[in-house]
Amino acid sequence: MIKLKREEAERLIKMLKRKVKDQILTFPNENESISFDVLGERRDDRLVVSINRRGINSKSCSFQGRNRANNIIVIKLDINQTARHINPRTGEVIIGSHLHIYDEEMEMKEAVPFDVRDKDLFSICLAFFEKFNIIEPPTINHQLTIFDIAR
Repeated sequence: MIKLKREEAERLIKMLKRKVKDQILTFPNENESISFDVLGERRDDRLVVSINRRGINSKSCSFQGRNRANNIIVIKLDINQTARHINPRTGEVIIGSHLHIYDEEMEMKEAVPFDVRDKDLFSICLAFFEKFNIIEPPTINHQLTIFDIAR
């Protein structure tokens, strides 16, 4: 299995990223997903950003950024207020939405809480873009529905 050094994953997360092409996407409804590519500082720093709403719960959503070269997820935000995640190193239990940052030893098994109270999924998407340092995302159209509030 291909591994990524933690330092390289951190560099991929921290570097500024821009959309690869001008496109207009629609924020996914229930049971839908979208993805797009972003470029970093170097020509080979190409990553894929995915927004996935294919879960059972209409309020759940996951946002992830993965390295195009080896398909390794470097950052992932799971939005689900009823999710229960246990960090294997510490035994800490996280109830609700949480953020995973890649670590070569633990891969994506560790997480930290991520506050989404009273935010709709589109606002959370923009917060994820900020956390992942996407300074120029594609245009994403969104129509707020009652199911988009991630309380």
